[in-house]
Amino acid sequence: MSLRENFYSLSESSRFQNAILALIVLNAITIGIETFSWPEKIEWGLKALDSVILWVFILEIFIRCYGNGWKFFTDSWNNFDFAIILFSVAPSTGPLSVLRVFRVFRALRLVSSMPEMQRMVEALLRSLRGIMAISWLLVIVMYVYSVMGTMLFRDGGEFGEMYFGSLGLSLYSLFQIMTLESWSNGVARMIIEEQGWWAAIFFITYIISTSFTFLNMFIAVFTNTMAAIDIEDEDHEGFSRILTELKAEIGELKELLSHPPGIENAEE
Repeated sequence: MSLRENFYSLSESSRFQNAILALIVLNAITIGIETFSWPEKIEWGLKALDSVILWVFILEIFIRCYGNGWKFFTDSWNNFDFAIILFSVAPSTGPLSVLRVFRVFRALRLVSSMPEMQRMVEALLRSLRGIMAISWLLVIVMYVYSVMGTMLFRDGGEFGEMYFGSLGLSLYSLFQIMTLESWSNGVARMIIEEQGWWAAIFFITYIISTSFTFLNMFIAVFTNTMAAIDIEDEDHEGFSRILTELKAEIGELKELLSHPPGIENAEE
């Protein structure tokens, strides 16, 4: 075997990939540990360990590049790994030192190292068109309710002016309410005390329209995309498994209809 073939076999081996995966996890942990205050010796040790791991990653990328040749760059996940390592080798001093902060992105290599995570990211990217359409619809609903809230509550008292005194304040308040963060005691009850219980209708219909409805719409789009990916990949789990079973059952029914057991016995 040639050197390139040896490198390719090494890069595709499960031991090599599992070792790199373990280093990615270790590196993610050490980067987080470095954010704490430690004695000088421990900080030096952490930086030394980070440098060693970085050199291992550089060697890994070299092995994969040489083993795969130019085909390495035809895979988007390989380009992702290459870009992260490229940013990681930025100098620690000088105008490019700011790029060193991107070394924390090495933890994202867990995504490219695990097929399950790759599938989730692929589903997310393929769902962007539907997600953007839903997001625009959500913006329109928020805008309509913001205008209504400003017109209804801004002159109603102290809290009405505080939370709905302008269109910008209304948008921010409704965004907080949509996340269900302190919406009842923090915003809604104050407005209801000033305006009356009729104001509760405004908040209840807004929450139902946004937090509940749109969240389920996002989930539905993502779930449909995951189902489509499962079917395309002929995965034997989830929706693809159900579809395969249905196809098998339909095939059996067709076989029974075309060759009924009773007729065959009669012919014999």
